[in-house]
Amino acid sequence: MKTTDILKDLDETTHDFLKVLSAFEAEQVNIVPFEGSWTAGQVAEHVLKSEAGLPDILLGPTAHEKRASDEKVAIINSIFLDFSTKMQAPSFIIPSEGPHDQQQLLASFTKKRSQIAAVAGTEDLTLTCMSFRFPNLGELTRVEWLSFIIAHSKRHTFQLRNIFEKVTEKVES
Repeated sequence: MKTTDILKDLDETTHDFLKVLSAFEAEQVNIVPFEGSWTAGQVAEHVLKSEAGLPDILLGPTAHEKRASDEKVAIINSIFLDFSTKMQAPSFIIPSEGPHDQQQLLASFTKKRSQIAAVAGTEDLTLTCMSFRFPNLGELTRVEWLSFIIAHSKRHTFQLRNIFEKVTEKVES
């Protein structure tokens, strides 16, 4: 994968996520759309938690691997882009009950993505990050971490769209 393609995908998914989260009215961010669902605020907090340490991971200890730097991208995409599968988040990235402040979430997400994009645009993306093992996949290269960020945010942008539809129906009823 070329760095320019990764940066383009990262920029597009960042824009899409922010656009959908911004579409909610401030009070809608904390409405549970249906039983068993997270609120839009919880989804945003979850994404933020999942990306919180990534600049440090990406800039942390690295190593050269004897495998393709994008070897695990297809697996990552198959896991996170299958929208028909409901997943269970690891406990360390489960969001709080809230309430959530939409403007704070938007600002935090924008800041975090800016930090990640800066790393993606300046570092060797083929190196393997050694400071954190991804659950069930092990150590990932920077390309694979960025692919996770992109796929994960696509998944949750899709989820936010569904929540928006349900919350809007509830408010209109």
